[in-house]
Amino acid sequence: MKVQLVNRLALLLLLLVIPAYVYGQARNERPMYGGIPPNKVEAEADQKLIDWTIEKFGSREKGAENAIRLGFKYLANGDWSTAMKRFNQAWLLNGETAETNWGWGAALSYQGAFSESEKYFVKARELDGKNARLLTDFGFLYQFWATKGDVDKQQKAAYLDKSIALFEEAIQLDATFDRPHFDWAVSLYFKKDYAGAWQQIFQAEKLGGQSIEQKFVKDLTKKMPRPANGN
Repeated sequence: MKVQLVNRLALLLLLLVIPAYVYGQARNERPMYGGIPPNKVEAEADQKLIDWTIEKFGSREKGAENAIRLGFKYLANGDWSTAMKRFNQAWLLNGETAETNWGWGAALSYQGAFSESEKYFVKARELDGKNARLLTDFGFLYQFWATKGDVDKQQKAAYLDKSIALFEEAIQLDATFDRPHFDWAVSLYFKKDYAGAWQQIFQAEKLGGQSIEQKFVKDLTKKMPRPANGN
């Protein structure tokens, strides 16, 4: 199942205006409904969703796939709240899967809940460790944690290294996927390895360069002009 990657720029902008993840959120805005059993009204609503899903999609499994797709669509637009509700619906319909854990992890990262997000990405990887797109998003979590989280210099370096390891693994799984090359370039930029960052940009360009964000290229160029040997 192909799941759309989170929109990096939307995530960066969103964290400028929302508070950190807190436990005062609504039940349906937390993974697995926060582990809180439904009350009578919520239980009835859950059953209506299940019945409607089976009627519309033919099975709970297919309905869950649709909810996952919608969840990542909302994330790409920066709406983590609605996305979390869709991932929870997928869990209600078809239980815990790699995709639900992936979605929860991504939605939590949108809120700056990095430690919590990591737990769900670890679970997702355990269930689907050969998914290049999943590993790329996991790597992006560590990159984002390193650059936007409350970490010291040593932690920042460690998280950037973790992100690079995941991007490299994603590339080994799918050599046609340009996103991890771009994200790898960003991690190298923050490590002040500008020559290495350009090499990853070149690799992303060879694969079509659809993931390359031009603002980053401009920032990289200010640090180091594009090498003449770039292809």
